[in-house]
Amino acid sequence: MEEKKTMPKQKRHLILFVLLVSLGLMLGGELLGEVLVLPLRNLLPEQYIGLKFLLLYLEFIGIDLLVLLYCSQREKEILRSFRARKRGGSRGNTAKHLALGLLIGFLMNGVCILAAWLHGDLDFSIGRFRPVYLLLGLVCVLIQSGAEELLTRGYMLSALRERYGVGVAIAVSALFFGALHLLNTGITVLSFLEIVAIGAAFGLVVVCLDSLWMAVGIHTAWNFTQNLLFGLPNSGHVSVSSFLHLDAATNSLFYDATFGVEGAIPALVVTILLAVGVVWYARQRSLPLEGKVASGVSRKPDDG
Repeated sequence: MEEKKTMPKQKRHLILFVLLVSLGLMLGGELLGEVLVLPLRNLLPEQYIGLKFLLLYLEFIGIDLLVLLYCSQREKEILRSFRARKRGGSRGNTAKHLALGLLIGFLMNGVCILAAWLHGDLDFSIGRFRPVYLLLGLVCVLIQSGAEELLTRGYMLSALRERYGVGVAIAVSALFFGALHLLNTGITVLSFLEIVAIGAAFGLVVVCLDSLWMAVGIHTAWNFTQNLLFGLPNSGHVSVSSFLHLDAATNSLFYDATFGVEGAIPALVVTILLAVGVVWYARQRSLPLEGKVASGVSRKPDDG
């Protein structure tokens, strides 16, 4: 019996092919997510507007599933880079790196919010503290952020890096990440550029620390902090329920009243600091940045 032939990597990892696959996974995943979540949406009474809002995050599970399915069939080496280190995955995919990512994301977003508040652009009041809602929100945001990371920094960056190297892979995946937000409410040139910069910084986290999990952690904590803790727009999407309630907001260099902190200067500053920090750390530890990384096999015996 002849073995099933598959398209060689040289063709599968061309920029155009990877972009088309990524676009297909995103659109197909969005449709699948809507279908999967629709029964839950129909079951919830109209007064549960907070839970209905969380379903917008939960719908991204369709993208998670399609990326995992595609990679399990066509990109098994990339799939291994999604796994935990102890299960043959990437060196940095550990609980420690995930937790550190959550802390970094909280601090980055918190600094941006603090700067806007000190500048007088934000006015808060205490909302309803509902621990169960916040816990469910964290899970839903993890699914949403994980989907974007699996697609852009998981599949896309790994596939392009295999053929073109680190620079091209990070640039293309970051631009694609920015393009995903072009239809968001209140998008501006500055906010688009900042999202591209955030995508590049997350790419450096994956490349320098060999940890997709840390990128997922940072992304999750960033979105959760601004949207469900402080009630600020998440790339233009406003939460209907949050720990703090936003009473007033003004536009300035420190805050974009429509798009949120991602449309102002502090977000760019903390993003640059993240990028510089991970590159500095990689150089201090002499971590290799070039070569094949899609295999998901640890390139160094131990990195904590």
